[in-house]
Amino acid sequence: MNFLRGFSLNAASTGLVFALGLLNQSLLNNALSDEDFGRLRWWGTTALLGALVFGEWLNKGNAYVAGKGAARQKLAGNTLAYALFLGLVLMGGALAAVAGSWLPRSETPYWVLLAGLVAVLVLQKGVDAIFLGRDQLKPYSLLPVLFICCYLGGNLAVLKARAGGLDEVLAVWVGSAGLVTLAGLWLLRRGQPLGADQQLWRQVRGVGGRGGISVILVFLLFRSDQYLVEHLLGAASLGVYSVAVIFAEMMQRLPNVAGAVLMPKVIQAQEGEGWLSLRVARNVLLFSLCCAVGLLLAGQLLIALFFPRSPEAFAPLLWMLPGLVVAGFGSVFNTRLAGQGYPPITLWTPALALGLNVALNLALIPVLGLVGAALSTSLAYGLWGGLTAHHCLRQLGCGWGAFLRGVGSLPSIYRS
Repeated sequence: MNFLRGFSLNAASTGLVFALGLLNQSLLNNALSDEDFGRLRWWGTTALLGALVFGEWLNKGNAYVAGKGAARQKLAGNTLAYALFLGLVLMGGALAAVAGSWLPRSETPYWVLLAGLVAVLVLQKGVDAIFLGRDQLKPYSLLPVLFICCYLGGNLAVLKARAGGLDEVLAVWVGSAGLVTLAGLWLLRRGQPLGADQQLWRQVRGVGGRGGISVILVFLLFRSDQYLVEHLLGAASLGVYSVAVIFAEMMQRLPNVAGAVLMPKVIQAQEGEGWLSLRVARNVLLFSLCCAVGLLLAGQLLIALFFPRSPEAFAPLLWMLPGLVVAGFGSVFNTRLAGQGYPPITLWTPALALGLNVALNLALIPVLGLVGAALSTSLAYGLWGGLTAHHCLRQLGCGWGAFLRGVGSLPSIYRS
């Protein structure tokens, strides 16, 4: 599928996911207490981190190896076997930790659900990566729509019809992700049985190991502030801060969409991908600037409309915006580097930015509160995005001036 068609489909699907996701977060924020909403963010962030630690190597390796022509049924079979094994180990470990008093017995359901959620997310992302690597953007784009419909519908049922709580919301998340993953596996089979291949395991581990470390570092860069806010200010403050983070994450969705559509072109070394990367990154920069201006003007109204109990979230959101603009086009360039097999810069730049983020958060949160967390994170985003973009521009022989002025000012090799 060409870039424009793939991007249009993925952007439309992401827009629908964005709208339904915003309704879902508004429902959760208004139905749960501030403390439970903050705890949900903590459990959710921990689940996503666990999925990265235990499965991001598989996700990135699957995408790269699938793009090089590996059989989808064997990749899917390997992924399913690993996820089942992981789920059994994590659930057994959680129960053993509770029995040994390493974890509080009162939180046993949460830890069991967390273990299951991590395993399901690893499987879900591993299946999505196969579609992405093979440039099959229809299922890659539409399966998230199915997920958010199931998740929103399930939350409406447990929170409105049954007045359920945090544990039931987590259970709905597990069930929704599992249903979508089964649909993805069915599409990958296409009448052929799932298989297994040890040679593919070695190929996936080779590329996926570097990719997994890189993505974990980027994830911690974007999420470590939430752990620090909860630790230093408490769960209720994290609930307020999470509202700003929700808008920040949604602003990052289009850059992620553009990068996802671009990635298989880079893996397959398609002609003109360098020019395409430059053009996509600059368009993402323009989009991010428009979003930043829109949130500056209307962010307070949007927060009042969807999250009326958290008006304090507007101030930290404003301080996040500069870093989000730089991180937007930086993430496009980072995706291009991922398609090249994760060179060393994909490891040291997020590590450097993460170190800065943690240090600044520890220094500024006690002094400035949530604004200190947002300012620290914004500076770290800017460092990571700027260094990544600078490396790619040098690699492509394009200066910052030409990049910022537009395609017409790019070197002649990218205009042909």
